[in-house]
Amino acid sequence: MMIRRLLQWPVLQDREVWTFLLLIVLANVVFVHAIDQGWLRMAYYNYGRFLLLGLVLGAVVFLFRGWKAPFALLAPLTVWRFNPAWLLLAVLWPPTIGLVTLIGKGLILGTGFDEIRPTLSVALDPGVYPTVLVGAFIGEIVWVGYAVSRLSQRTTIFMSSAIVGFFWSSWWLPIVLIGVGVVPGIPVFGLFISMIGIALMCGFIYSHTRSGIVVLALQISVNNSLLIFPVAPNSGGTTTFVVFSSVYLLSSLLLYVFFGPRPLLKAPSSSKVVAPAWQS
Repeated sequence: MMIRRLLQWPVLQDREVWTFLLLIVLANVVFVHAIDQGWLRMAYYNYGRFLLLGLVLGAVVFLFRGWKAPFALLAPLTVWRFNPAWLLLAVLWPPTIGLVTLIGKGLILGTGFDEIRPTLSVALDPGVYPTVLVGAFIGEIVWVGYAVSRLSQRTTIFMSSAIVGFFWSSWWLPIVLIGVGVVPGIPVFGLFISMIGIALMCGFIYSHTRSGIVVLALQISVNNSLLIFPVAPNSGGTTTFVVFSSVYLLSSLLLYVFFGPRPLLKAPSSSKVVAPAWQS
């Protein structure tokens, strides 16, 4: 009975987006396993995982909607008309959460501001920064501009973002387990807390701006914050990372509660989200 009711949930009836979400997780598991076993050269790994992400999405939307659909995936990145305050929020939000976490850590440990030890060396490393940019760029197109937007046609932005956060975490899981091309030492439960919080914040920004540019700025900022501030497992410890991720998640929840979009959990049929023209 519960399974039947679950299958009647409107958001599950979009076969295109669920085909993509399930297929990309499976494809990445196979790809990372092939790299780990030496079946594919490590040289293909850094950019290959993101290229695979984009290719799978392009293939799925092509199969479901024809040859024009993959090109239309870039549409959110052409939205330049937005209040600059949203761009400022996107850039400052992740480092602010990082600073709050480290100040709280200093107060608890009695070390004061000594816990704040920013460093730009890793974030600006020529071997790291291009990967951060490529990951953020493709991530905006795939997880937010497509997946969150597509799911929000049948449910709320909040629920769409939470669902995407789960699959985004699942996509990262084999990468975290292999421990290559990612911040080392991330615990599995911390990964899910972190990525669901990131997805919720991306959905919040996207719902208010409909601009991939602002979401891209947010993605770059959160990636850089993990590299610049000692809040990652390898720089600040696992506990610090989990606290940072939890504060990020809870603060994103509060933004939805106070600023919307509402409702959070179940969209009334009378206020169904209107999909962007490129997704119809």
